[in-house]
Amino acid sequence: MESKNSPFTTNYFQNIWKKHFISNKKIERFKFIDGIRFYKNKFSVFFNVGKNLTKGTNYDLNNHTDYKNKTLVIYDVLPHLIKKTNTLPKHIGVLKSKQYPGFLIHLEQFKNIEDYLLNTFSKNTRMKMRKFTNRLSACFEISTKMFYGNIDKHEYDKIFEYFLVLLQKRYSDKQVSYNNMQSSEWSFYKEVAYPLILEKKASLFVVYDNDTPIAITYNYHTKDTLIDAITVFDIDYSKFNLGYINNLKLLNWCFDNKLKVLDFSKGYFDYKKRMCTLEYDFEYHIIYDKSSLLSRLKAISYYNFFEFKTYLRNKNFNTKFHKFTYRLKNKSKLKEKIEVKNLEKLDTSLNLSLIDIRKNTNYNFLKSHVYAFLYLAVKPYEDIELYKVNNADNIYILTSDSLIQEIKFID
Repeated sequence: MESKNSPFTTNYFQNIWKKHFISNKKIERFKFIDGIRFYKNKFSVFFNVGKNLTKGTNYDLNNHTDYKNKTLVIYDVLPHLIKKTNTLPKHIGVLKSKQYPGFLIHLEQFKNIEDYLLNTFSKNTRMKMRKFTNRLSACFEISTKMFYGNIDKHEYDKIFEYFLVLLQKRYSDKQVSYNNMQSSEWSFYKEVAYPLILEKKASLFVVYDNDTPIAITYNYHTKDTLIDAITVFDIDYSKFNLGYINNLKLLNWCFDNKLKVLDFSKGYFDYKKRMCTLEYDFEYHIIYDKSSLLSRLKAISYYNFFEFKTYLRNKNFNTKFHKFTYRLKNKSKLKEKIEVKNLEKLDTSLNLSLIDIRKNTNYNFLKSHVYAFLYLAVKPYEDIELYKVNNADNIYILTSDSLIQEIKFID
């Protein structure tokens, strides 16, 4: 992405990031490097504004001399977007550390979403995707909305409330910590997204069940690229493979709006690898003055630190660490033991109470089971019945025509 088109070089993004993370620091520019602004840490090393909360940076080097005695660290450089030059300015050194994989789809390779699906997935996979999509629509009142260029502030606040709830729900189920939910990062995202949406530098893509958001994606935009920054779906709808459905609906929006790239950004997930046309690497670049011993030592120290982090990540220590920090902050809950069985008929002798999980939040814990039953029944929520067995603890019965299912929670 060109720096002038990047959402991460806008005054909105950089000023709000500064407010949340380096409020007492001075922002500086250097003539020898175009496209990035910096701040200085206590060791007199300069870091790019935004650090790892950008979703990709690039830069150009030139022959100005204000690099002397300096060491600069730039996070999340996209090497495939940097202009290729044969030589660096004479006394400037650059160390490059690969950090995270990235994945994107070159949309221009395809005529439309049907052409993309045909050339990306097998016939069996395409059939499954249609099945998931059709069943979701048969069971729920599904709609989508892209907030891009305009959004009511009250609606914006409401969506972000749902956004955080869905993220907490998702990562509580995984029992891992998630950096974006930390109060400092989340408050930054919530403040920065609104002005960027109005400037068409960001968007919120929302999938609704009736009026309730069940999947939300926060995106950044350049002239012809959509960058998926944070995405989440309601895990109660997991049976319908809602994550893939959300991605396909977002992809369809990109085709309809003539974008050239859908970038899934940093971090490995199976769906990214399956859907992408290009895998790339996010790199951390350390730029230093080769004629300065101190600058070289600082550069090597940071390079070794980043390489060590990559080594630990490759050994899966990051996942173990996030699980550990989650347990420190939360009491780990044992997974519920559940017995599900199909019944031939409903026992009319049972003392039953009809339950509506959409009106009684005390039964939210049943949602995923009810929605899994809906997936099998292929019926709207209104066409099934859910009963609590009053004379037996923790037993519930779902009915729809000839399909009857008992759910029993085992202590």
